Amino acid sequence: MGTVVEAAAVKSGALITADFALEQGREVFEVPGNVTAPKSKGTNDLIKASAKLVDSPESVIEELLPALR
Repeated sequence: MGTVVEAAAVKSGALITADFALEQGREVFEVPGNVTAPKSKGTNDLIKASAKLVDSPESVIEELLPALR
């Protein structure tokens, strides 16, 4: 139902995976990273563009719960 990306540089396999998830109509969840860390740049850009920011497993469950009912 969704994909969680914890960290992703601007050119990374994690961002390719997120793109595939979006193409399949799945939710993409991003864990925000340190704004000065290169491995967080892709993740933070995705949050700005369209991904849902999550900070705990519960926040993912809250987003997906309506679809599970």
